[in-house]
Amino acid sequence: MLGPLAPRIVTTLHGTDTTLLGQDPDYRTAIEHALVHSDAVTAVSESLRNQTQEIFRLKRPIDVIPNFFTPNKPKRNREEVRRDLGITDEFLVLHMSSLRPVKRIDLLLRTIAMSKNRERIRLFILAGGPFDPYEPLLDELRLRDIVIVRQNTAVVDEYVRAADAGLYTSEYESFGLSILETMFYGKPVVAFRVGGIPEVIGDSCPLYPFGDVTAAAAGLDMLVESPNLARELGERSCSRALEMFSADRIVPQYEALYQRVITSVARSASCHATAGMVPS
Repeated sequence: MLGPLAPRIVTTLHGTDTTLLGQDPDYRTAIEHALVHSDAVTAVSESLRNQTQEIFRLKRPIDVIPNFFTPNKPKRNREEVRRDLGITDEFLVLHMSSLRPVKRIDLLLRTIAMSKNRERIRLFILAGGPFDPYEPLLDELRLRDIVIVRQNTAVVDEYVRAADAGLYTSEYESFGLSILETMFYGKPVVAFRVGGIPEVIGDSCPLYPFGDVTAAAAGLDMLVESPNLARELGERSCSRALEMFSADRIVPQYEALYQRVITSVARSASCHATAGMVPS
């Protein structure tokens, strides 16, 4: 991948490369080498850019180009999905994640347990990893009857559409793609103010201090008790997602970056060729 005949390399950081692998000495050197020798480096949020520069002590520039999302057309409507889940009039709270420790599923469950409307709520977890470690907490918090878990589900769009709100309790998020997906479908989001989440949500929904499950539960209760507020925040979330994170907005930024890299390489090659010419 190196040398004068190598293709141009643009490295895009999504988070795990910095927040997880970058802390591992077995990977750190390789990642640092790739970052230094790339023709351009991008990060999906200002938060991730700052963290990457701090961890790797990089002096090179990093361009911030956010993630984008293009919704798919669900095959089933909201009513069909809710009926399949056994949901009638309950307020359906959605969580989508890998369930890695940083996602803080313990705080997710404790937030639901703190809600004064817990009897009216159902928590639906789309799990990209095993839920087994959290089974004892379900019983401790007496949540087993109101939590639904589906693992390794490829099509998430119809479930997002069937939900009433999204709940995310991560300790850190470089961006929060699941949050963005939730916003695209016009659902309000309850989350902690960490990492790149404020950059995604903006002022469309309130955010809460990390770990404050009492405040997060109160925010969730406001949505349960006020359908008009939930609808308003959902509409604001959708508008922000469409305005800031659509493919039409983000893809041209990548195209401009690639063009800049290609132009820079061509200009450099031309200068080298000119410098090497010997007058006759």
